[in-house]
Amino acid sequence: MITEPTALLAFMFLVVAFARFLEGRFPIVQKVSSAVICTLLGILLANIGVIPHESAVLAAVGEYAVPYAIVLVILSSRLKDLRKAGKPLVIAFVLAGAGTFVGALVASLLFASSLGPETWKLAGTFAGAFWGGGMNFAAVGRGLDMSESLFAAAFVADNLSTVPWMLAQVGLFSLLAAYYRSGSHVGGSEAKSEDQRKAWSETTVSITDLAWLAALPLAFMWIAERVGASGPGQVLCLTTLALVAAQLPIVHRLRGAAVLSYFALHLFFIVIGAVSDVREVANAGPVLFVYMLSIIAIHALVVYGIGYLARLDLPTLTIASQAAIGGPGSALALGMAMKWNELVTPGIIVGIFGYGVGNYLGFATAYLLRQLL
Repeated sequence: MITEPTALLAFMFLVVAFARFLEGRFPIVQKVSSAVICTLLGILLANIGVIPHESAVLAAVGEYAVPYAIVLVILSSRLKDLRKAGKPLVIAFVLAGAGTFVGALVASLLFASSLGPETWKLAGTFAGAFWGGGMNFAAVGRGLDMSESLFAAAFVADNLSTVPWMLAQVGLFSLLAAYYRSGSHVGGSEAKSEDQRKAWSETTVSITDLAWLAALPLAFMWIAERVGASGPGQVLCLTTLALVAAQLPIVHRLRGAAVLSYFALHLFFIVIGAVSDVREVANAGPVLFVYMLSIIAIHALVVYGIGYLARLDLPTLTIASQAAIGGPGSALALGMAMKWNELVTPGIIVGIFGYGVGNYLGFATAYLLRQLL
């Protein structure tokens, strides 16, 4: 078993590299993401005795990786960019958040007896994820102190939602197209859309960028500690500080924040897997998956139902829902697949904005539901 701190940390870095290699090599891994692979590898390696279930290194990564990732990913959320997204898409994205909120509440009330005493934590975690993304899932789940095994099972379920929901939306578009305004989003350049995809997945970083991106999260964590914030308070404090900083031009020019954030989350998910009890993860899985599908189904009813009454066009509703459930990356993929080139950049913008607001929705949902259950 690898227990020496330096060796364990080096091994965790290699696990991240291996997961990224698998994602680049195998299409099926791309569909579930390298972050999920890190969680599964963490579970496997700990339960076969390669790495420990508990150690000072795992505790340190678990304590610092998520706060670090929160700050870094939100630094891309500029409020002024919402103007570029356009009023209809912003309205649709707010509607998507409302659908997620209603879905989490209703599904939790229905499944509370099956999910147990942490149902309210699950509701908040999925609400944050389904208006933000994986970072919000990690931030809210950590802030609510969800049990590790339940968190690991829920995270795997969450990451299995993106591709099925994208495929379902393609089918829904075919079924509903005759009843909704179609919009005119097929214009624009496919080359420009491809440039957007590359900008989302590739970056260059300077030493100056790295210095700022290393300092800002630590500075904000220090401020959160000074004001006595902990748990949900710490997450919301970091979220607010990062949102404010993101509006500054000097911060917006920094490159590499999203990449570093994603790297930190990979390490965190290895820890989540390592400290999980594989039997508890397996037992929780099926019920969690049905619960998650229920949230998405109710979300869809709200988005497409109220969107129809508000006379929003179907492509706009579809991209807004995908940006909420799957994040900006999946909104980009769906927009390109459907040839809605004019919605690609706006979809990315609202998806990134979701990272900034998802934590607020997640904690609000959790604490409201705790009062109801």
